[in-house]
Amino acid sequence: MDKKVYRILVLDDDPDIGMMIKMMLEYRGYSVVLVERAEKAEAILRDQSVDLLIMDMLLSGANGADICQNLKQIGNLPIMMISAHPNAKEICLAAGADDFIAKPFDMQDLLSGINNIMLQHDR
Repeated sequence: MDKKVYRILVLDDDPDIGMMIKMMLEYRGYSVVLVERAEKAEAILRDQSVDLLIMDMLLSGANGADICQNLKQIGNLPIMMISAHPNAKEICLAAGADDFIAKPFDMQDLLSGINNIMLQHDR
């Protein structure tokens, strides 16, 4: 039986962080699409199948917590949020995020969080 290749959308307005996440996840066998603007992410989510959204809480011109809340009302998309903001965890989880990782983060923590989310949503 073939192992499912999970499709992950990464939304981060810092191109260096976004590319680092994309490269690490692709190395681990995930299919990854990277975008820097919320509008692009929303368009992709409307048109394509995505298994997980990883997004920053603080995006230039947009509030990631609001975006998370809106997307959670649309469907059952798992969302992992990341941020360096001191109160971000409570804000992100209250907005409906399935998981939160504080920046700077260890890639192993990120991968662990992704695995946990995928296990929960594959049931």
